[in-house]
Amino acid sequence: MTAASDSTASEAQPHAANRAVRWLAPLLLLCLSILTIGTHYWTPTSLFWDENYHVTSAQKHIAGVMYMESHPPLGKMLIALGEAVLAPNAQRDTSALLRTDRVEQAQLPPGYSFAGMRLVSVVSMIATVLLLYATLLLITGQRLLAFVFAALPALDNALVVHARSAMLEGIQLAFALGAICLLAFSLRRGGRVRLRHYVGLGTLVGLTIAVKLNGAVLLLLPVALFLADQWPALRASRWKAAARRLLAAVPAFCLPALLVFFGSFYVFIATATDVIPGRTYKASAEYLQHLRDHTTWTPSGFHAGLRDHLRYMAEYADGVPRLDVCKPGENGSHATQWPLGGKTINYRWSREVVKGVSVVEYTYLVSNALVWLAVLAGIALSCALVLGRMVFGHAVTCPRDFHWLALFTSLYLAYFVAILQIERVMYLYHYLLPLMFGIANLAVLWNYLFGDGLAAGRWQPRINLLLLLLLAAAVFAYFAPLTYGWPLTTAQMEQRLWFDVWRLEPVR
Repeated sequence: MTAASDSTASEAQPHAANRAVRWLAPLLLLCLSILTIGTHYWTPTSLFWDENYHVTSAQKHIAGVMYMESHPPLGKMLIALGEAVLAPNAQRDTSALLRTDRVEQAQLPPGYSFAGMRLVSVVSMIATVLLLYATLLLITGQRLLAFVFAALPALDNALVVHARSAMLEGIQLAFALGAICLLAFSLRRGGRVRLRHYVGLGTLVGLTIAVKLNGAVLLLLPVALFLADQWPALRASRWKAAARRLLAAVPAFCLPALLVFFGSFYVFIATATDVIPGRTYKASAEYLQHLRDHTTWTPSGFHAGLRDHLRYMAEYADGVPRLDVCKPGENGSHATQWPLGGKTINYRWSREVVKGVSVVEYTYLVSNALVWLAVLAGIALSCALVLGRMVFGHAVTCPRDFHWLALFTSLYLAYFVAILQIERVMYLYHYLLPLMFGIANLAVLWNYLFGDGLAAGRWQPRINLLLLLLLAAAVFAYFAPLTYGWPLTTAQMEQRLWFDVWRLEPVR
């Protein structure tokens, strides 16, 4: 009896140890993300960049005030949710935010806290890091590789700056990575694609687009899921079976995607019924009548409101000026400069003199050069691999990794193809979504090239991964003053101008 008990106990110990190892990597990623993204995220205690707009929009959601804006409403609704949950400004007069579309710092009440407005973005970006880890683990099966590359977003200065703000990118990235993670789960080894996977994918893609319309690039994901699902049937020319699956898959994806997208508009239109005098945003007489009668929740009221909101979004986009690189202070940049980190943006700054030396505290949108250049190199090599296969018929050593490389590269390139059709001025932060595709692609490419060594437990590829992580952390730390507003002298700022395309400018 004792011997049997000892044997059982000895077998249980390795299982417990394995479970501990499995949870170690996500726990470390959680701690790293909280450290870089969540620590004192309510600083700086001042508005910067699009917070001037999104803070007012979120406050209007809380107060039930009607407004119109250039983006779908879900992102601002979630920003408002964070403010409503924490309610750090419940005892302060925030009525000034309801009477404008762009609030200035001087209009905020004394002691205004950003802890609530920035909360959901911070939590979303932390979730993004963990979702990237789960995605890469499902694709590669390599825990160390998944850990290292999932840590890169938490060590990228541009991603961290936006995550620590009341802006939309951090929220959108969480939904986008959720969609990609679900796709990876659906296509896991030994798994079987079911209609519920299309439903879940449609929901997450719909949420992504409901935050910002550039998330529409993820409409490539259901195509990838269907091709992977039906590839055996397509290769065998079983067209009827593939067609039947397509007839079921299309509504399984599209219906939840449309429901989520238009559902967010419905909640907004139905609840935002108070009209501030003089701020009707060219709303139609029909919509204004429904607002006065508080009947925007009805089908006719929702139809009138949705029509006016979509029209306003289209007119706003048409009214945005084009990029003018000759204009003094132009913060926009051409999309071809984004992979190299150009152009950086000085979101805010505060200068003071310390012991006779002028120092400046910056909140600056600047990349982690190591991460961004590695992503660009990974995309270039992946394109070469895909073209080598398609044009010259080169052999593929790992078909599974190759297919994921092709998908992430397609997402990355499709995004740029779409962006280059847009004539309005665009900014560096519009690159953050394809940057995540590029990081995932780089991880799969690394596994494609060095996965056998990692699987065999060799120490060289493991050391190389850890060196990559340490170098990324070192570059992040070097540019951290621009991320967290730590004071820099002019000379110290000039030392951080690594590339001319950045056009990083010290305040003198």
